[in-house]
Amino acid sequence: MNNTTIEYGSAARWLHWLVAIVIFLMIWLGLQQAGMEKGPEKSELRALHASIGLIALALMTVRVVWRFLDGAPAYPDDMPGWQRMTSTLVHWGIYIAVFVQLVSGPMTVATNGTALPFFGLSSISLPVAEDSDAHHFWEEVHEFCWAIIAALLIVHVLGALYNHFVLKNTVLRRMTIGVKKDA
Repeated sequence: MNNTTIEYGSAARWLHWLVAIVIFLMIWLGLQQAGMEKGPEKSELRALHASIGLIALALMTVRVVWRFLDGAPAYPDDMPGWQRMTSTLVHWGIYIAVFVQLVSGPMTVATNGTALPFFGLSSISLPVAEDSDAHHFWEEVHEFCWAIIAALLIVHVLGALYNHFVLKNTVLRRMTIGVKKDA
């Protein structure tokens, strides 16, 4: 369950892949609704997007807390310093950008005077006043931040693939099927 010095444990792996799936789903839902005309179909899609966003916020919070509590495996010994620094910056950039996105979404909804829907089961009212200027600000942050997340995710995935296929090290395996132990 816990991380070792060479690979991530099952808890970190599950959290990583659950968050990845949810983030890609959120991006897809956001892009689907972006070109739609106002109406019931768009409202339903936005409500689903917001509901899944609340789950994403909970998962990301658990993921970051787990990362602080359990740490991360060491980089391969032969990994150059610039790659280590890039990897660290990209990982923390993703965490920060995702949290900004997960805060700006609810703030966009709340400053519009609306409660956050949760799968039609309930709604959550934030203690935020309706304010059109604040709504516009948070909406702009939300619309801009997904592109930062997408760019960082592309760098993250390309870096993992580069390490696996070009450098042939264990970076990708430690978050997927595990590192082969030498017998």
